[in-house]
Amino acid sequence: MKMCRPIKANSHNGAALLLVLWCIIFLAGLVVLGGRLVNKWLEGESLAQRKFVARQMALSGVALGMNPAIAADSPLLNSESAEEEGYEVSITGESGRINPNYWVAQSNRELFQRLFEAWGYELDQSDAAIDGLIDWIDGDDFPSVKGAERQEYDAAGRPGYPANRPLSNVREMESVMNLREILIDCGGWRDYFTTWYAGMIDIHDAPELVLADLVGFFPRQIESVIQFRAGVDGIERTADDQKFPSIEAVEVLSGADGLQSKALRAFFSTSGGAEIRRIESKGFCNGATHQISVICRQDGGGRILSWQEQ
Repeated sequence: MKMCRPIKANSHNGAALLLVLWCIIFLAGLVVLGGRLVNKWLEGESLAQRKFVARQMALSGVALGMNPAIAADSPLLNSESAEEEGYEVSITGESGRINPNYWVAQSNRELFQRLFEAWGYELDQSDAAIDGLIDWIDGDDFPSVKGAERQEYDAAGRPGYPANRPLSNVREMESVMNLREILIDCGGWRDYFTTWYAGMIDIHDAPELVLADLVGFFPRQIESVIQFRAGVDGIERTADDQKFPSIEAVEVLSGADGLQSKALRAFFSTSGGAEIRRIESKGFCNGATHQISVICRQDGGGRILSWQEQ
């Protein structure tokens, strides 16, 4: 008896139907995947474009901040358009910060000891950090009592260190043995230091954190100092700013006690010399941001000393 052909035909038809369905599902998957890839590409292109615009905004802010005629209270330093793009710029003075190169050259350990003590470190830890900093800056290979020279860095797997020269920038402090551990624990430590202004700390540019940790001022004392130097408008680095005639005047105004007066006289002055301006410009565009930090000298044509972007 011959086999029935219709049964065989139905088997082929079923297999063909399954193949067609599989192809449809496969093609649908490709369409979905392709759509996702296109969307991801478009999103990436959009983000790149917004980041580009944000950087251009930040550059515009830097250009304004570098103009010596622009004061810190200028409305031009804050620009925002209807498309949610613009820039925000702050201007401060660099002479209110601590230059480690200068104080090491002065053989002044007391400043660092006082600062690290305010950060909560014991004298042994402070001395080790200070000795490490001295050994990084000095030009010899003879380690300080608690410091580190080439032999100690080699043993720690860091050949080629220390630099045996002054710090070229603040970030380099993170590489100093014994000091690194303290800085890692102290968030915002970079706001204390500079390598661009060399001299005693200018009381007129000293930020609140330096006045608090180095002098030991209480909030009320810090407020009195800042209010005086800001003048009538209450905004620093504007035309009506006031100058202290002497450090003794700072002591009287703030009601400094004995230890505070000692720190003021040892570490601060009322004249920072040539003005060095720090410009922090943040550009933004629809959620994308770009930060540029510039340090420039106001005399001599506004020469740029440092430029960092993030």
